[in-house]
Amino acid sequence: MCYEQENVSRGNTETPIRRARLFSFLRNLTLALLTLQVSAVISAAQQTDQDVLKIPVEEVRIPVFASDAQLSASDLFIREDGVAQSVRGVYRVPAHVLLLLDSGGELNPLKTVRLTTEVAVEFTSKLRPEDSVAVMQVNSKIELISDWSTDHSDTIHSIRTKLLPGKRTLLTEGLMQAVENLQKAPAGNRHLVIISDGLDSSNRRSQLNEVMKDMTTTGITVHVISYTSLTDKVHTPSVARPREKSSVPEELILAMPHTHDPRDPSVYDMKDILQAKGGVSVDVDRIFRRSGIKKEMALRELELAQLAEETGGVAWLPETVNGMILQAGEAAREIDSQYVVTYRPLRPLAEAKPGEYRKLEVISRRVGLRVRSRRGYVALPQKPL
Repeated sequence: MCYEQENVSRGNTETPIRRARLFSFLRNLTLALLTLQVSAVISAAQQTDQDVLKIPVEEVRIPVFASDAQLSASDLFIREDGVAQSVRGVYRVPAHVLLLLDSGGELNPLKTVRLTTEVAVEFTSKLRPEDSVAVMQVNSKIELISDWSTDHSDTIHSIRTKLLPGKRTLLTEGLMQAVENLQKAPAGNRHLVIISDGLDSSNRRSQLNEVMKDMTTTGITVHVISYTSLTDKVHTPSVARPREKSSVPEELILAMPHTHDPRDPSVYDMKDILQAKGGVSVDVDRIFRRSGIKKEMALRELELAQLAEETGGVAWLPETVNGMILQAGEAAREIDSQYVVTYRPLRPLAEAKPGEYRKLEVISRRVGLRVRSRRGYVALPQKPL
């Protein structure tokens, strides 16, 4: 009897305990769920705040040539529109180089595929292994004969096997396509190397001038290896040649009567004159074309040199074939002496007017250090990071 009462009493005691434990469990579960919900709300709010608080990190990147292999921010002084700027960083980054090879020789017989090939091969072989190269040929058509690659041996093979001659030169269109292709490469250390005499068969002089003007705003450094000075030093084909036969059809000559009068020796027989093979033939078109070409090349030489200087590049004007090949190697070493220098402009890019051009001056602070850079850039607002 007592035993049964004891069990009943124990059962009455355990029921409130179970209820208390269940209540505690439910309370803790509710708190946990609330905590998760609050965390999700806070996280979403923080994400929203981050989106709202995004600000653009403005930075100007310019390629700078330096005569020393060791360059630091303290070695440079930069002025933008005459105002001193604080240099943030100096970096070595691989170059992206597009070779534009002009192989159209109708206007200038000295511009040969063989020489252009040797110059391009010498240039490519002297680049650093990490530099990326693409090759585009310009003649009667524009063709990308080697796409972007760091495999220089493959690029050289493409140059040797795919570069072809052409009668015409579409240089203007070639420049436009080259710039479009280069703008797909990472900004900062992009180079366009032009091997040409600057002539264009399409005679679109005004458009060519406009293209070269626009190239100063692309952030691309332009280098030129020119045929113009070479032309004055190499023997050019004569405009006259021995006449091997009459230009009058033979059947027409045979049908003509003799006009010689034995009584008057001063009267020549036209039939005999037309059958004679002596004398010379003169290419009148070549005479006028050559005189015009010299003036045109002199003008293009000046314009391409100004374009190279404006963008921080160099124009090479070799006088001999060997000199042209050697200067191609110098051009490669010039490109590999470039640094990318960055600074945050004191006048925000976001405040720039459309097409606003800002002048640049990069000056060496260290004695004996030579530096060179582009003369300016077009300020464009940058996207938030």
